[in-house]
Amino acid sequence: MASLLSSSLPSCLPSLLFLLFQLTSSSADPFYWINPGVLVLIAVLPVLLLQIIVGLVFLCLQRRLRGKLWAEIENLHRTFDPHFLMVPCWKITLFVIVPVLGPLVALIICYNWLHRRLAGQFLEELRNPF
Repeated sequence: MASLLSSSLPSCLPSLLFLLFQLTSSSADPFYWINPGVLVLIAVLPVLLLQIIVGLVFLCLQRRLRGKLWAEIENLHRTFDPHFLMVPCWKITLFVIVPVLGPLVALIICYNWLHRRLAGQFLEELRNPF
C-alpha cells in the first residue's frame, strides 16, 4: 500500500496544486480569508506558543535541577561551617591596610609629581622673568 501511495502521489500532486490555485484565484480579493477572528489568532498564537515553550523549558530545567538541590544544601552547610569561616589574622590585616595605604601612596606620588612640576615651572619663571 505504501508503494501504491508513493507511486500515485507524484501524479496527483499537479492536480491538487491546480485545484488549490483555482480556489485561491477564484476570489477577487486575495485577503478574503482575513476576518477579525483570524487577526486575533495571528496576534495571540505566537505569544501563546512562546509562553508554552518558555514554560516547557523552565519545567525541564526544574526537573534537571531537582536532584542537584540537596547537593547545594550540603555545600551551604560546608560553606558556613565554623572551620571554613576562620580567617587568618594576616588576611584581615591585609584587607584593612591595603585600602588605607593604597590611596595614601597614590596621594604621595601625585603630590611629589605635582610639586616637582610646579617647582620646575617656578624656577623657569625666575630664570626668564619676561
